[in-house]
Amino acid sequence: MIARLVWASFRQRPGRSALLLGGYALGVGVTIILLSVGGALVEQARDKELVGGGDLVVLPTGIDLETLKTGGASSMYFSIEQSSLLYRQVLAGPRFDDRIAAAAPWIDDELLYLEADSGLVPISAGATIPGLAAQLGVAPELAAGAWEDLDTDRRWRIPTDAELYRSLDALHLPTGAAATDSTWAEWHYFNVLLPDSGWLYLTYMIAGDVPDGRWGGRMLATRVRPGFPERAYSEQLPAGEVEFREGWPDLVIGRSSVTVEDDGSYTLAARIPSETGGGPMVVDLTVTARSRRYLPPVEIGGEGIVSGYTVPLLGAHAAGRVCEGSRCREIEGARTYHDHNWGTWGGVTWDWGQARVGDYTVLYGGVSDGDRERGATGPRILYLTDDMGFAGIFPIRSLTTHRPGEDRQAAPESISILATSGADSLELHVAVGHTRATPVPVRVDSPAALFFQMRGSATLSGRLRGAVVRGEGDGFFETWTR
Repeated sequence: MIARLVWASFRQRPGRSALLLGGYALGVGVTIILLSVGGALVEQARDKELVGGGDLVVLPTGIDLETLKTGGASSMYFSIEQSSLLYRQVLAGPRFDDRIAAAAPWIDDELLYLEADSGLVPISAGATIPGLAAQLGVAPELAAGAWEDLDTDRRWRIPTDAELYRSLDALHLPTGAAATDSTWAEWHYFNVLLPDSGWLYLTYMIAGDVPDGRWGGRMLATRVRPGFPERAYSEQLPAGEVEFREGWPDLVIGRSSVTVEDDGSYTLAARIPSETGGGPMVVDLTVTARSRRYLPPVEIGGEGIVSGYTVPLLGAHAAGRVCEGSRCREIEGARTYHDHNWGTWGGVTWDWGQARVGDYTVLYGGVSDGDRERGATGPRILYLTDDMGFAGIFPIRSLTTHRPGEDRQAAPESISILATSGADSLELHVAVGHTRATPVPVRVDSPAALFFQMRGSATLSGRLRGAVVRGEGDGFFETWTR
C-alpha cells in the first residue's frame, strides 16, 4: 500500500519528488561523512605514533583534535607556559613516578623553507630532546651522524642547583614602555627567622633614572624582636657602587652583595648603617634550599602594570652571623624565605603572604594599581608546594582582611582566603600576631597609604585531588590600606 502511494505521488509531482529525494540523500550523505571524519580524528588521536609516542599529550589551552592532527599543537606558534616546571615537578617528578615512565617536549612537522641556488626548498623539521625521545621509544633511525642530548637539553631536564637558581633569580633590564619609566625597580628580598629572637627583613634593591641609564642601589634591613623596639637600617648608593649583569642573579651594592655559588647556595653579605644612630647591621649568611620548593618567574601585573615575580627559595635554611652594632649572634638552621621582584612600581600596592602549614608551603598574592576601591588589577592566586614540589595553583575567589570596627586604617586582626579550582577548594585563615605599619606615598596626588607587614599563625583546610587537606603553621603577610 505504501509503495503504491509513493509511486502515485511521484507520477503526479515528479519534479517535487525528485527534489525532495535529492535533498534528503544529500543530508544523509553529509552526516555520514562528518561522522566518519570525527571517528577518524578520534582514532588517530589515540595513535601513539601520530602524537609523539605518548599515552598522554599536554596541549596549550584551546587546542582541539583537528588542530592536533594538522600539527598546530606542536608548532612554533604555540607554547605551554611554565613547561619546565610542568616537566620537572609533575610529569617527571616523584609525585607520579608510579604512573609516568617518560615524558618529552615535542615540536613536530614544521614546514620551513631553505634558501638554495635553485630557489626556496620546502622542508619538514621537528624537534625534541634525544634522550627523552629514546625513553618514549620514538627516537628516529639515523641515516648518518649523531643525535644526542646537548648540555642545554640537560639543563632543561635536570639542572644542577646552581643552574636552577641562577635561571630563576636572573636580573632584568626594562624593555618596551618600562624602559622609559623611572619607577622601574628590582630587588632580592630575604626573610630570616632568627631562632628565639624574632626575624630580619633584608632587601637588595636596584632602581633609578632608567631613560638615562643612571642606576642606583639601596640596602634595607629591619630587625624585629617582639616586645622590643624595631630597628631600621638603610643605605642609598650611586650607580658607580652597583654591579649587576642582565640574566645573572649576582648583585653588588656597595659593601653588600648576593651571590649564587656553584653548589647552589646563596652567600649574603650586608653592611648597612642604622637610621637612628648606633652600630650598623652586619650580615654574613649562607642560605641553602631545604627542598626544591619554588615559584618560577611569572608576570603578575595587570593593565598598565609591569610586574614580575619569582620565589627561588620557598623553604631554605640560613647559617652564619648577624651583628647589630657590637652585638653578634651565630645562627644555624634559621628558616629563610627568598623572593625576587621587578617592574614599574609607581602607585602599586599588593596583597601577599607565605606560610608553612603542615607539609605544605602556601604562597598567595595579587597586585593593584593603588586604588583600593577598584580591587586588584592583576590576578590573585594561591600557590601550593610540598616536598615533591608543585602541588597546585588556584585562583583566589575571595580575600578578606578583618579589622577592628570600621577603621580602615587599623591594623588587620585576621585574613581569610578562599581559593578554588574545579572540584578542589582551599581555605587559608591567618590570625595576625605582630604588625608593622609604615606610611608610604603611593601616588603624588594622594595621601600616604599604610603598608602593613605582619607575622601570624595560619591554618589551611580543604580538598586537593579528592583528599582532605589540613595543616597549621605560621608565616609572613603583607597588605596596604589608606
